[in-house]
Amino acid sequence: MTKPNILSHSVSMPSDKHNDMWLKFSLAGLLTIGLLILTACEQQGVQSYTIPKEKSLATSAPQTNEPEMQVLPGMQSFADSASGITYQTPESWTEHPPSSIRKANFKINNTSGTAEVSVTVFPGDVGGTLANINRWRQQIELSPIDESKLNENITPVVISNHQGYFTKLEGNTQSILGGILPFHGSTWFIKMQGDILAVDEEVETFKRFLSSIQIEDTHH
Repeated sequence: MTKPNILSHSVSMPSDKHNDMWLKFSLAGLLTIGLLILTACEQQGVQSYTIPKEKSLATSAPQTNEPEMQVLPGMQSFADSASGITYQTPESWTEHPPSSIRKANFKINNTSGTAEVSVTVFPGDVGGTLANINRWRQQIELSPIDESKLNENITPVVISNHQGYFTKLEGNTQSILGGILPFHGSTWFIKMQGDILAVDEEVETFKRFLSSIQIEDTHH
């Protein structure tokens, strides 16, 4: 029986020079791949979302030291879909259309200066009452307070038939009047900020505005 011929192939081994070149190209390729992987990982890392500083209605208004508030993704869509709100606009306030995450906007220009009022809503408690009071304090260059001082900075007030809080914070050049309302898993903020004397003139008007607010309540 005739045996089949087995073809033998000879493989030429690369010379030492070729080995060195092959090794260099291989290392360069591995380094390139490693850099690409590292870049991709950094781009896909965990991201944090913050609300950008709200633009003043008046272009000449002084800048405030407003820190960014940590928020969840989808904040804009949440604000857009939040419950409807009605209120009585004081005669001395000029109302502007809602903008960005604001549900309502007002400008005040009285005999003592100017101020603005904004109404916003966020999911959850946004860090809690203490954190929000300290955020507002920082905006007018006041030092933060601790829990033991919180009750000295807030007063209970009813807003839209729910328990909320009123605050008056006075800085060096600006003051804030604020209403904070926990409301069925969200928090509403009604804030006036402006010149100290201008804000002082609006305290009672602001409180009447708070009492006039009615938020659509599907839970009752």
